[in-house]
Amino acid sequence: MKLYKVRAVVLNSRAMCDADRVLTLYAQENGKIRAVAHGAAKPTSRKRGAVQPFSYTYFLLRRGRELDSVSQCEGLEIFPGIWSDLDRMTYAGHVTELVDGLTAEGEPNGDIFKLLLHTLRLLENTVDVELTLRYFELRLVALLGYLPYLEGCANCGGEAFDPRARFSAAAGGLVCPQCSRGAGEIPCTKETVAVMKMLLHWDAGKINRIRVSQSSRAEMRCIMREYLQWHMEKRSRSLYFMERLHAYRPNGV
Repeated sequence: MKLYKVRAVVLNSRAMCDADRVLTLYAQENGKIRAVAHGAAKPTSRKRGAVQPFSYTYFLLRRGRELDSVSQCEGLEIFPGIWSDLDRMTYAGHVTELVDGLTAEGEPNGDIFKLLLHTLRLLENTVDVELTLRYFELRLVALLGYLPYLEGCANCGGEAFDPRARFSAAAGGLVCPQCSRGAGEIPCTKETVAVMKMLLHWDAGKINRIRVSQSSRAEMRCIMREYLQWHMEKRSRSLYFMERLHAYRPNGV
């Protein structure tokens, strides 16, 4: 039985039979891995804390026919600041859901792993968690080769703003008024595009210094929701929960 070691982020943890948990992990050298942690749900299990979602954990895994199994594990970072705040926890759930939904097993990508871990650390401490989420979404689609076209019209290559552009998930970016098809397109201002470009190129430590209007935040939220849904071919459950949660709050998002 071959054993191997990984340091991985727990993307998902779901109940199996009895007290077992089926884990989805993302490791720098191995990419996405599915493994079973036997007995991890027992109150007395030493594995319990280290296999919670969002945890950055050292694993000793045993290869299996269908699922690998956890022989030993030790939590390296468990992000208590995320677990103590419902917004941060929901945003972290969206981050891990995207990595799970947009990557394949056995295809490692060190840059995605670094982005994932860095974003969880940002969500633990940063003030502007919403812009942190947009930062992650844009960087992730760029690493996956789905970067939206923001330099002009994605269809004809011409100037997109006249005076407003629209964003089309189907076209893969901005579209000008002449190329616009209307249905499913999202109005997009120059401020929104400028902020998206900043998030793609600025250091993440500067996120709290970016000043963004509520209207541009709303545009980015709609743009990324539709764009990610287009590529995932399904709606993010975490985003749906987030929207429902904010709908019941007096001040919204």
